[in-house]
Amino acid sequence: MLKYYSSLICIASLSLFATPAEAWWNHFLFNRPALEAMPELVSAPKVKVESLEDFLLKEQDKLIPLMRDMEKEANLNYDKNAPLPEALAFKGGDRKTIRNHFLRALRLNTGTPLGYFLQNLPGDPLPGKKSDPMTVSIYGEKDLKQDYEFYDIRIGELVSPLEVLATAGDEPDFGLDLNLFEDNGESFGKDYGFGIQSFGDSKVYYATQVPFHIGYYHESPIIFAAAGFLTRTYPQYRVYQFMTLSRYAFQTGHTYWGYRFLGWGLHYVGDLTQPYHSRVLPNFGTISMLWINLKAILGFETAKNEAIDRISNRHTTIEKYHFSTLRNAYKSKNLTHPFIVSVKQTDLDNGYGNYDNSYIVNVVTKQSYDISDRIDTLIDESNLLNGFSEGKLLPEINQKSLGDLDSTITEHMKSVGSHIRNYVRTGLK
Repeated sequence: MLKYYSSLICIASLSLFATPAEAWWNHFLFNRPALEAMPELVSAPKVKVESLEDFLLKEQDKLIPLMRDMEKEANLNYDKNAPLPEALAFKGGDRKTIRNHFLRALRLNTGTPLGYFLQNLPGDPLPGKKSDPMTVSIYGEKDLKQDYEFYDIRIGELVSPLEVLATAGDEPDFGLDLNLFEDNGESFGKDYGFGIQSFGDSKVYYATQVPFHIGYYHESPIIFAAAGFLTRTYPQYRVYQFMTLSRYAFQTGHTYWGYRFLGWGLHYVGDLTQPYHSRVLPNFGTISMLWINLKAILGFETAKNEAIDRISNRHTTIEKYHFSTLRNAYKSKNLTHPFIVSVKQTDLDNGYGNYDNSYIVNVVTKQSYDISDRIDTLIDESNLLNGFSEGKLLPEINQKSLGDLDSTITEHMKSVGSHIRNYVRTGLK
């Protein structure tokens, strides 16, 4: 029996040791057009940039009970396996300590810069001073890879809510969820109560955030029964935390932080629209996974290693292809590209219903799971792995199948736009 369970645990881990931590690469490029389709957001008055310390110092007396109640609710529904340790409960502070206390109470990486910046669309003139990458991401250019362009904004400056929200939708990829587990090498990871990293490579920095950005809710019951650690994921927890803080910030007149917190929560909704963040191994059934891992347990690991490479390469390639296509469209001012147009379409919004606590599982990840086999198949049929490199299509590409892949992504991004707007509408109520 132990050997059987070990086999399934190995199965469930296949795609996770090498899976990239990102979902869609640069959410801003599709967040922004999706949000442009919300008149209430486009017409919203500009908001004054406020420092995090000013917000926390002014509201700490009310944030203390709010965050205590928030964690109690989260423990009942979203983080049952990892309740907040009592020692981390938010207790306020002074200007020098309150940011650290706040981030620890949220169980975030306390080294995340949380600077004041907005992202710029590719090909547009930079509206302000180019941001230092170290004020954006915890690892600076190592994370940003020259694929993003940011400009500084100043405390007290009036800025567009749409730009704040669209930019903040990328921020959780810049450090918030890195190294939060006991085996990630950071002192706070030993305090946070998440235990040993449930899956993903705990020694690779960008993979330490995987359990916060992936949601496997629709795998076979036999997989969940044997590999319960697959349920130790926290995107719903993060969305709940940031939605709660966003609503409080709006209610108390801190509109800049209302939009920024809302954007942080939006990131996880966007991540879970990525098929490889909602399915362990597309195009592999339970029996196939059992067979691969039985062979691995017997010492024949070729099939397992091939599966790891297969899923990792497809995950990375589809992200790079989607990002490069959007970036090139913006640079060439091709704003009628189907990937851009589709995410703006609103005719599906009402059909999905209002965003609520079940939306991520019942709507977002179910849809991503259901489309994963087709995306995976079309990556093969289009020869995208060999026909796409450095943002360019090569002669090896199968143009007909690539057209089918583009059509599938286009249709999916129409739904992605709806999920983005439905989440934001709920946050703005």
